[in-house]
Formats: sequence, structure tokens, C-alpha cells
Amino acid sequence: MQDPEPTVKYASKTSALGRSYRIIFLFVSIMVELVWYAVTLRNQPPDVSEPKYEELYRRQAERFTRSAEEMGGLLIKVGQFLSSRVDLLPKPYLTELSKLQDRVKAAAWKDIVPIVEHDLGPLGSRFMWFAASPLAAASLGQVYEAVLLNGERVAVKVQRPGIDDIVKADLRALSWVVRVLSRLTEFGRTFDLHMVLREFRRLVFEELDYHRELQNTEVIREDLRTYPHVKVPHTYPELSSDRVLVMEYCQGIKIDHVDELKAAGISPSLVAERVIRLYLHMVLESGVYHADPHAGNLFVGPGAELILLDYGMVGSLDIATKRNIRRLFVAVSGRDAGSLLDAMAALGMVRPDADMTQLRRRITYLLDRYYAETLDQLGQMDIPQLLRDFETVLRNKAIQVPGQFAFLGRAIAILVGLATAIYPDINLVELFAPYAQRFVTDESGGTAGYASRQAQRYVRTLAELPLLSSKVLRRLDQGDVEARIQWHRGSHELSQIHASVRSLTRALYVTGFTMAGVLALTSHPWIGRILLLMAALILATGWLRCRRH
Repeated sequence: MQDPEPTVKYASKTSALGRSYRIIFLFVSIMVELVWYAVTLRNQPPDVSEPKYEELYRRQAERFTRSAEEMGGLLIKVGQFLSSRVDLLPKPYLTELSKLQDRVKAAAWKDIVPIVEHDLGPLGSRFMWFAASPLAAASLGQVYEAVLLNGERVAVKVQRPGIDDIVKADLRALSWVVRVLSRLTEFGRTFDLHMVLREFRRLVFEELDYHRELQNTEVIREDLRTYPHVKVPHTYPELSSDRVLVMEYCQGIKIDHVDELKAAGISPSLVAERVIRLYLHMVLESGVYHADPHAGNLFVGPGAELILLDYGMVGSLDIATKRNIRRLFVAVSGRDAGSLLDAMAALGMVRPDADMTQLRRRITYLLDRYYAETLDQLGQMDIPQLLRDFETVLRNKAIQVPGQFAFLGRAIAILVGLATAIYPDINLVELFAPYAQRFVTDESGGTAGYASRQAQRYVRTLAELPLLSSKVLRRLDQGDVEARIQWHRGSHELSQIHASVRSLTRALYVTGFTMAGVLALTSHPWIGRILLLMAALILATGWLRCRRH
């Protein structure tokens, strides 16, 4: 379980109004300081490459972290949420906020007992023994060890007293901050902060609903029922409520305690590989994933069994989203910047006003940079450097991280950092490769399906050629494109170019429809025949046109 010693004081006695004022003052003071620096340095908007700004961001992030740890409540959650938003905050902020630990001073036992007894009845009627000191204390709840009347050892999660009022006060303050930022700052107008707040509010209320957490636990346990080397604790629905959750007590070695793992005869490399494979399965296959995989929620049992705890934050991906994430994998494995951009756009990651040409160049550069490495070099790839390079793409104003992916991105970043800390020589490329290779064919029904899809894509590309050639020729004719053509020969040259493009287009159409028809004959004969017939008609039309001229 998590370390029970709190690192901070929880401000549960702070009035709701006082909390709101403190949160608003914190954000306003940060904004005022940024404006002052911008005016002083005559550099608008702030530029993180300026050393003074980098130091300012670091100092502000440290102040936010201290305030969050002192006040508790949602500020800790806000910091953790923002630590995953590479598209919103500069790196000094992300580095500091990623250190935020959701550990606070425990609420008094005398305030916990009424909650448990109100929801479950007298302690003696349900439990043989109940510890008065918590195993772990966080901003929204705390966990106790207990023993049921039948002798089973359990963990009991109890919501903090008065947390509803604290959450409502914090959300009111954050809503005010978002309105001000959206109206008065370029930052607020560039990013949809209202959408970010809505997503954050949804996640918080889901985490406060222990019935939902119980359901999340059961869903993931059923999904992983046949998955090897993973343990999800059993739950006790009859002993659970909106504010109290009783689950199986699980004990193991904290996943980042490498020396203890080695002393127990457990290979850190095996543990690191298993946790990465587990999340690849959850995100890319099942579509339901644990969204808070920090070291306090991951333990290791005998035989390197992974013990996954705390299902208050669970993400889900619909079929379309899961398919597009797979397309990302396939595009990266195929070094296809165009497909990668298409998948990102389908996931809502590309802004409507994005400069697609510039964005494609950036992504192509990133793909080329890493594909230029040898296989051996890829195995030794500097993963943190890769993530930093990817951050530079995300920081481009053409890219946005949709709210639904905020905690998925955070989970992935935590996992990569955790795996490399446990076993620095882990080869993530080897772990990712089988999924990318399988998705190349699985998404289209095997090799034949993949070939058919590629042929269809080729045909679609061919269909765009006449429009593209017409656009180019029109721009040439209008003088929008500089061309070295003598004016007295211009009409003749353009006619020749147009005729050549027509001939080339017909040839490509015939080739494309023929290839697609041959591929489709094996699985869909009638479609194959139609495609071959279209190829024949285009060929005949071209032959008749040539005879007339």
C-alpha cells in the first residue's frame, strides 16, 4: 500500500469562501507576474527560450506546488492534470508539477467513523477489527486496513469528511479563473480552457463516486481475467456505498523499490516489460485503462505478478478512437506522415486553423530522424529525448491535446518514466513492434484486407489527380505561379501539358482500378469484376479519343 506518512498538511478547516479567494489569488498573482515580466523585457508574448522566463516559470510552478500541498483539495488534482498538458504549459512547469504527490495529512479517526457507520452500520456488525490509522491518505479519500467477521483481510477506502463542499468551492474558483483567462489573455483565447475544465470536472466527480470505482474495478478485472501475471483486487459490493469502498487487501513490493525486488528474486526487467505490455493491451486492445499508474498504485507479488490498485481514475476509448490510435501506431511504423496526420486529425489533435504544410514537415522530420537510425541504434534509443522531440511538435499551435486524452498522455508518460527507472536498458521499440506489425493487417482483415485497403487508398489518390492538375494549370494560366514560358508559345505549351496530364491520369486510373480489381477478386468477386470493367472502359475511352485526334 502507499506510504502512510503524510508530507503535507491538509487544510480541511479552511472555509469554502477562503479557499476560493486563495485559489483565485494564486492564479491572478501568476498572471500579473507574467504580464510584468513581459512589459519589463518588452517581449510579448512570453518566450520560454528567454532564461529569465525559464527561471520565472520554475519559481511559479514551485509556488503552485507548495500551495497545492498546503491546501489539498482539488489543487493537487489540478497540478497532476496540468502536468500532462504538454500543449498548454512550458517545460519548467511540467517538470515541477509532475512531482506533486497526492499525499496529505489524514483526517481524524473520530470524523471517519460516522461516515462508515452511516453507510454500513455499526463497525462491530461488519468488521472484526478496523485500524484507526490509515494506510494511505490522499486529497479526496483515505484507505484503512480491516478484518471482516469471516476473517478476511480487506482494505477500506473512505471519502474525506466535507470533501463535497471543498470540491464545489474549488471548482467555482477554477471556473472564475478560466473565464478571466479566456476573456483577457491570448493564452485563454488560443486554448479551449472551458473544455479542459469540463473534462477535469467530469474526472473529479467520477473519482468521488465509489460505486463507479467499484464498477471500474470489476470491468478491468473481467477484462484481465485471462491476462497472465496481473492481479486486480476483488470488491465487496454489499459492503460498499457512494463514500465507502471495501476491497480485497493486496500486499506486495512497491514497483519502484528495485533493491527489494532483486532481494526477493524478482527481475526488474521482467516487471518493466510486463507493465508496459499490460498498458499496451488495455489501451490498444480492450480500450479500458487504469489512468493513474503511479508507483503507489503498482505493486509486485510473488512470481513478478503485477498488483494494480485504485480504480478511481479509469479511462475508456470507443471503437473509433481505439481504431485511430492503432492507425497512429501503423503510420509511425510505416513512416507515413500523411496517415499520421489523418489519424491525429480524426482524434481531434489538429486545430482547424492549423498550417498543415508546416505541420507535415515537422512530423516528417521527426519520423525521418528516428527511422534514419539502424535497428541496433533504435534499440538503444534515448526515449526521454524522443519524448522531448515529440513535445516540440505538440507545442506547435497547430496541435492540441483533447481533454479525453489528458490523463492517457499522463499515464503513458508516467509508465515510460517508471519502466526506464526500474530497468534503464528496457527496449521499448521491441515491445511496441509486434503491436504495430499486427495492426497493419488486423485492422483490415488480414493481409488480403490490408492490400485491398492500400489499393482503395491508391484509387482515392488517383481520383484527386484531375482536380489537382486542373488547379495547378489554372494557377499557371492566371500567373499565380511563376513559370518560365515564352508568352507567344504559352498557349501551345499549356495545351501539351494538359494533354500529357490527361494521358497520365488515364494510365494511372487504369492501373489503379486493375490492381484493386485483381486484389478484390479473391474476397469480393463482384466488386473485383466491376473494378476491372471500369478499367476497361477508361482504357477504351482513351483509345477512342486518341483515334479522333
